[in-house]
Amino acid sequence: PQFYLGDRAMRESGFDTSSRFGPFSGSTEDYAPICLNSLLYKYERDIAIIESTLGNRTAAAHWNQLAEQRKQRIETLLWDDAAGLFMDYDVRTHQRSRYPYVATYYALWSGLATPAQAKRLVANLPLFEGVGGLQMSTDVTGQQWDAPFGWAPTNWLAVAGLARYGYTSDATRIAGKFMATVQNGYRHDGTIREKYNMRTGSSDVNVTTGYKSNVVGFGWTNGVYLKMEELSAPPIEQHRANASSKAN
Repeated sequence: PQFYLGDRAMRESGFDTSSRFGPFSGSTEDYAPICLNSLLYKYERDIAIIESTLGNRTAAAHWNQLAEQRKQRIETLLWDDAAGLFMDYDVRTHQRSRYPYVATYYALWSGLATPAQAKRLVANLPLFEGVGGLQMSTDVTGQQWDAPFGWAPTNWLAVAGLARYGYTSDATRIAGKFMATVQNGYRHDGTIREKYNMRTGSSDVNVTTGYKSNVVGFGWTNGVYLKMEELSAPPIEQHRANASSKAN
């Protein structure tokens, strides 16, 4: 019964089956994940900004304090200095997971990583980066949220986080790879897909366990492609300069 409770929580999170939280991720209640805590940190900061804008200084200070406490706990419990990655924390064993996962880059997107941690995360991009972009993990389990598969939302959060910390060349390189993967799939069969193979840069996805289909027309792939295109495009001034040069 406990497995099925964990299974439902895992699916509700959007991260369907992998082996990140035990077999088939059925033990979500045992872990404090970096992705969820990064999101909560950002929400706390956002609420503080809203309260401050409304003139509620006491409430803003309260939410900023909560965010700072969470950041300190993430630093203590989730940052693995030896690995150079944020890792999920197993609350039963009181140890960090040994399952590298692309969700580590949520810490860049939310702005909670220090510059030194950001540098280590960038150095570890080869763990996840393939021909087609960033794969979910370093483990091939046959499940769709593990290697070698990659998804638009996690690629975008990593790309946006890298850009936030000034690693523009890394951000544009990964964005270019993922966009090329989407383009390759579209040229092949005229569709945009739910997920892609990051090692081959294609929509050829062979999932052996769990959801085996690769759904056509997924909104998040469309949206992320447009955001990446926007990030990778030259500034408007450069477009105008190019146009003026051609005209002359």
